Amino acid sequence: MLGIPLKEFREEAGISQRALGEGICDRGMVRACEEGRGEPEKLLVDALVQRTGKTIDKYFIRLDDEEYELAKKRTWIQIWISRGKFLKAEYAIREYQNLSGSDNPLHRQFIAFVKAKLLLGQGATLNERLEAVRSGLAETIDMETFSIKILKKRVFHLLELFLLQQYAVLLEEMGQEAEAVCWYKALLERFGHEKRGTADQQKLYPLVAYQLAGYYLRQGKEHEALPLLQHALNLLRYSKIQNAMYVMLWEREMTVRENLGDKVLAQEKRRFLRLKEFLGKNSEVWRRNYDPVYLEPNLCSVNAMLLDRRTAQGKTRENLAGLVCDPRTLERQEKNGSKPQKRTWKGLFERLGLSYLKYDGGIVAGEYGDHQKHEDMLQALDKNKIDQAWEKYDELIGKLDMGELTNRQFKKYWEAELSYQSGKISREERNAMLWEMLAWTMGQGSKEKHFSCWLTKHERKALVSLAWDCEGEEIDVLLPLMKKQLYRDFSIAGQMMTAGYYDELLYCIARGYFKKGNLLRAEQYITLAIQWRGIGFWGLSWDRLFFMRFRIERQELELWKKENSLESYKAAFQWLAFAWASAKENRDDAMCDFLKRYFKILYDRNRG
Repeated sequence: MLGIPLKEFREEAGISQRALGEGICDRGMVRACEEGRGEPEKLLVDALVQRTGKTIDKYFIRLDDEEYELAKKRTWIQIWISRGKFLKAEYAIREYQNLSGSDNPLHRQFIAFVKAKLLLGQGATLNERLEAVRSGLAETIDMETFSIKILKKRVFHLLELFLLQQYAVLLEEMGQEAEAVCWYKALLERFGHEKRGTADQQKLYPLVAYQLAGYYLRQGKEHEALPLLQHALNLLRYSKIQNAMYVMLWEREMTVRENLGDKVLAQEKRRFLRLKEFLGKNSEVWRRNYDPVYLEPNLCSVNAMLLDRRTAQGKTRENLAGLVCDPRTLERQEKNGSKPQKRTWKGLFERLGLSYLKYDGGIVAGEYGDHQKHEDMLQALDKNKIDQAWEKYDELIGKLDMGELTNRQFKKYWEAELSYQSGKISREERNAMLWEMLAWTMGQGSKEKHFSCWLTKHERKALVSLAWDCEGEEIDVLLPLMKKQLYRDFSIAGQMMTAGYYDELLYCIARGYFKKGNLLRAEQYITLAIQWRGIGFWGLSWDRLFFMRFRIERQELELWKKENSLESYKAAFQWLAFAWASAKENRDDAMCDFLKRYFKILYDRNRG
């Protein structure tokens, strides 16, 4: 029922059940989670998975209304703090503490984590902030024996590690530099030998590396600072998170290189200044993307999902419930957010053609090795190694249970995408396969009505694939569907919970309007995408967004002015320069070559 091979994660990491649950639950609860019994709360499962070194971000998680409200409130608290809305954050924290289900160590630890940030924003004393951090650590760690040695003795989840980061930084701010440096070194050593997922390394390593490199720089030990900064930059370069931290690391890294006599090329400095200039124009970026936050993406309410899907498929409560449960039970669940029983949840989801697993990682597999093959396939695709991706795909298809809808969606989606990317089928043939997959769960009839509901992982991927390079009449079909998805939850918290997907929708809508010649709408949506990318934590690469903005600016000039000097192209050129700086820093040679053509067009136009 849980959908996570926790036992395999734990055994691969060589951790005992007792050690895995230390400070957060007993051995019996760990065993129950491993066996898929019951419905353990989200923060507990997150912590257990994180302690095995795995990243929880990749999972699509279905929660009952009580847990979903807690997760949304956690997101809102961090949004208000990042925006400097401290009174709202304080009020949200009090609300959170009064919500049902929030009174246990992990929830109290989260409150301590955000309170420490809140106190910083309110200008509290260092001692007050340190007390908040220590109270958070005390929820899961024995503070009577607390020392730096703890980093060698036990496993940790992200909230504990975030608090330890804050603890070390506070020591330095309080003048205890020597002790802080010991903590920095121990934390980085810990991150270095752990087999922790890349997504979590990106949250943990850069801030500590930045602080320790600053110490080495002050001591004249540039040779020791440089590898720390370069590794942190490599972690963040392709991650699309913590934009301000990336710029800060890059600036410090250039300083270190110059101190070592390594001349920094003027071209690199211009790239740096271009990106810093853009971020500087969006000052909130510096507050939002400096240190890690406890993000929880890909969440949905089971109750809302049941109602969404039942309505989209045109089913009454009576013909959906049937032998699964009494129709009145379904009505209570949809209206009051009551938690479905395991048997009821499973039955209702199966009748709607959906996976009933609480944590859906994209495939339903009994072995951890299958999930690893899935990750290997995705990584091969990221590196454009199509043959290697096909190999992993074929291995998975031979093992997965195709009685599970999630696995059938996985098979259909990737069969279409891999065939298209390897040139075996046309775009039209791929699109037909994707529409066929969507029809399994979206039903027939009015597409706009169906796309107003929450989509599963592969349904989202199919919609984005269809929209990414659509042309002509396809645009008219897909624009309303994307807007239905975009506006079904337009709250900031909702956007944070759908990060990445939200960016892609904005970009595809902007591109659709651009292709239709509606430049005003295109500009509105690409501006939203750039703003979100600037203040968000996942999403598209900067270069693609900047380039679309350039194309819109350029097209507007072509339409309204017959004679255009290079000066009149200044605004458009700026976006092209931003795109170039980003592509060059991402080491995307293909994109750089592509952009060179546009620089040449502008140059030739001005010279002519």
